[in-house]
Amino acid sequence: MKSIIAIFLLISGILFSQNQRFIYEYSFKLDSLNKENVDKEIMNLDITKDGSYFYSALLIKRDSLFKAEVEKGKISNSISIDFRKIKHPKANFRVSKTYPSLETVYHTSLNASNVAVKELKKMNWTILPETKSIEGFKAQKATTQFGGRNWIAWFTNDIQIQDGPYKFCGLPGLILNIEDEGKTHIFTLVGSQKLDYTPLLIDSKMKEIFITKEKFNQLWNEYMKDPAKNIKLMHSSSEMSETILFNSNTGNPMTKQELIRNKENAAEKFLAKFNNFIEKDLYK
Repeated sequence: MKSIIAIFLLISGILFSQNQRFIYEYSFKLDSLNKENVDKEIMNLDITKDGSYFYSALLIKRDSLFKAEVEKGKISNSISIDFRKIKHPKANFRVSKTYPSLETVYHTSLNASNVAVKELKKMNWTILPETKSIEGFKAQKATTQFGGRNWIAWFTNDIQIQDGPYKFCGLPGLILNIEDEGKTHIFTLVGSQKLDYTPLLIDSKMKEIFITKEKFNQLWNEYMKDPAKNIKLMHSSSEMSETILFNSNTGNPMTKQELIRNKENAAEKFLAKFNNFIEKDLYK
């Protein structure tokens, strides 16, 4: 990591005038009943003078493939994307922050809708005197309580950006590493690069519904009770009553009952394995 980031220390005087991407490895144990199973995903923290955007690097690959196929479609009038070949991120969330206020918004999908939840509470950090070297950088320890967990962070004043992965921010320098006390969610900086373009922090074309944390939790619990609710409502409408849908794996047509059952089975399997979210009090 030191060799990748060292160039920024040499040009620290112009660091803030450039667009940067800091790359983190996110190690997580989403199954609370099987903590030996560790997933890893590469996440990007794109930083501009106006704010930052934290998201899975797989989203770039997926969007690039989709745009390429759309361009082909303009010529051939046909777009054929085999979505089964596209690796979908397990970290199905994005976090945006606005500078200098550090206003933070959590973006995700819930029951077929794109939702955004504003973080109203500022993180209360305790900065400790303990330091250590991380890849050649002097890092200082800090702790906070957030999302129903105790967190331990290591930040460096060598990179004076008051930001970090996920919603974590507000320390005097960039967060190099942060993990919860149980070590089930760990973010580690593994690289960085200067961007020769301004990344799009928020896609203005994407329709989102801003909701409170309380409303999010209510919708989440409704989804857990009836994950196929939207499909039932959709097929009860006159527009969809005659629509024929096909199984994405077999290509065979599905009845309404089969579609609902498949949705319920998929949700049951998902919820059995993915139940240890970063913010326990958001998905309680």
